[in-house]
Amino acid sequence: MKWVLGFVLLGSLHLASGKLSLVLKSPEAGPVLEGQSITLECLSDEDEDMSAYTFEKYAKYMDSWFAVDGSTRFRCWYYDVNVSRSAGRLQLQIPEVQSWNNGPFRCVQNNGTEQDSVSNSLSVPVHYLRDVSLFKDTSFYSRYSEQLKVLTVAPGGAVEVECSATASENPQYSWSREGDDWVELSNKLKIQKVREEDAGTYTCTVQHPSVSSLSKTRTLQLLVVPEAESRLVLPQLNLILMAGIPALVLVLFIVSLAVYLSRRRTSSLKGPIDDRSMKKPIYRSSVESVSSTVGDSQPLV
Repeated sequence: MKWVLGFVLLGSLHLASGKLSLVLKSPEAGPVLEGQSITLECLSDEDEDMSAYTFEKYAKYMDSWFAVDGSTRFRCWYYDVNVSRSAGRLQLQIPEVQSWNNGPFRCVQNNGTEQDSVSNSLSVPVHYLRDVSLFKDTSFYSRYSEQLKVLTVAPGGAVEVECSATASENPQYSWSREGDDWVELSNKLKIQKVREEDAGTYTCTVQHPSVSSLSKTRTLQLLVVPEAESRLVLPQLNLILMAGIPALVLVLFIVSLAVYLSRRRTSSLKGPIDDRSMKKPIYRSSVESVSSTVGDSQPLV
């Protein structure tokens, strides 16, 4: 894979011995974004054989370093890393870097002594901006229901909608209205006394403070209708459906169980068929026998 000429060089500090250095390369110039492919490269000024060198990652909660390409405890987090060795260099490629890859890395030469050679530590700042969510700030249910897309309110009512997103840094929020030129720099849309002319499409824009390319939006349709028509709004319909469907299934189950038990009881009352009469022998002198000219002391059946 060819690297673009512009790459991010976040660290190339040498130890006092000048033996090891650690650098970070990215295929694109600029900050490292979540999902990009990056490569950490360990360079040695003295050794051509890199078999004794390895990459280590600092575990914050363990308060210790561990080998990325040799540890089994943390292999689930680094299952897709590729480690390669060539003359005088050691490379660690992460095809799709994630936020948990953020933190110090270093390169270590394990020569079996207490004086192992260690490179400078290098942190990889991974920037990201996750999906945007909208919910009514005063409603606990709306935080865990499906995305708020339509909000119905009566004239004179109040509107308070919160916009939220997860990012590597505290994002910047703004609200705008379609067909209007006003912009509100806040994560909350507040309208104290709603008028009919306040109806429309509102958009929340979330911007990453350090990376201009990381920006996402979410829209909301605000409907202003008379109070009589807004008694049964969409969130209430969703709540009724969520409660009604399980109740209907329970009723059908009870009815089916009652029908099954009723049929089983009716079947048990009839009792088993008595077939003893089919096993009774018939003799010649008996009433059940038929006329015959041949004597027979054995039963016909």
